Amino acid sequence: MKQGTHKIDIFILIPVLLLIFFSIAVVYSASSDYSLSRWNDASYLLKSHIFKVILSLVVLFIFIKIDYRYVEKFSKFVIFGTIALLFIVLFTSSAVKNVNRWIMFGPLSFQPSDLAKYALIIYVSALLVRKEGYVDNLYKGYLPILLYILAVCGLVALQPNFSTATIIFCTSILLLLTSKVKIKHIIVTILSLAPVAVLFILSKSYIRARLENFAEYSSTGTAQHQLTQAIIGLGNGGIFGVGSGNSVQKEFFLPESYGDFIFSILGEEYGFIGTAFVVAMFALILVRGYKVVKTVDDPFGKYLAFGITTIIVSYAIVNMSVASGIFPTTGVPIPFVSFGGTAMLFNSAAAGILINISSNRINTDSNQSVIMGVNV
Repeated sequence: MKQGTHKIDIFILIPVLLLIFFSIAVVYSASSDYSLSRWNDASYLLKSHIFKVILSLVVLFIFIKIDYRYVEKFSKFVIFGTIALLFIVLFTSSAVKNVNRWIMFGPLSFQPSDLAKYALIIYVSALLVRKEGYVDNLYKGYLPILLYILAVCGLVALQPNFSTATIIFCTSILLLLTSKVKIKHIIVTILSLAPVAVLFILSKSYIRARLENFAEYSSTGTAQHQLTQAIIGLGNGGIFGVGSGNSVQKEFFLPESYGDFIFSILGEEYGFIGTAFVVAMFALILVRGYKVVKTVDDPFGKYLAFGITTIIVSYAIVNMSVASGIFPTTGVPIPFVSFGGTAMLFNSAAAGILINISSNRINTDSNQSVIMGVNV
């Protein structure tokens, strides 16, 4: 089998690097007041974030160099290990903000759902390749794959982390739609699970409250405190922003200003220009990622590239939509930008895998152009 050029795809790498480096300035500004108040050190969270950025860059370039096909070989161990961790976090973790999402190792924490979203995509991609000849068969092909999807999404939802479970489930369904799975099987699955999802939502007061607040905002324009402050921040930014470090909303007006709602601080300090830049970076990742899906010849690489691209961009869209009042409030961070440890690490690993898939694409067109040593 003829191999590709193995040149790094800068059209994915550069947007990822720009977002990661941009996060340093935004996280510092968004977290400085909180860090000063709690630890008497304005750069306390910045130091933690920089350490995670350095580690994420190491992970990114390691996975750029590792052939993505090795991921397929270890996919079964990864998915079973992930399911085990999701069970552990339900029964042994200490609740943080009334939810069990973290496994604590002294001062360090690990969020298994950050691994789960990619572990599931990797294993489903491997199963679609393995069952390619009979994936349209309900009992031998489709249901075994669906079982893993439901197991992972169900365990994540029980933490509870319904927004992450929903994104993982929707991405998995979209991935199945790119295969030879029968559409009628997927339709029946969605119709069967809809009542279960509704009952789950009704049983969780925090989800009901978020939906009720969003409905009130949509009909009357009156928003809950967090969303109100996020929108004020975006509005304050105007076209060019108030300048780096000059955010008013970070001064304890906006909760989670350095995490889930960092997009608002970004918009306040860098204005429409800054938010447009971030949107453009994710748009480039989306277009380039799906270009890889279209041109890669290996089925596993095709499925995996689709899943990784969809997960990364979906998280970005949901986060930015929440901060803008388009979607109900969730706990979904923006990839490569929000403060966080395991999310940054696994997103960087996934981006590295995506770049490696692109680097290993088989050139089926002998006249394919090459710019700066990178396949276009």
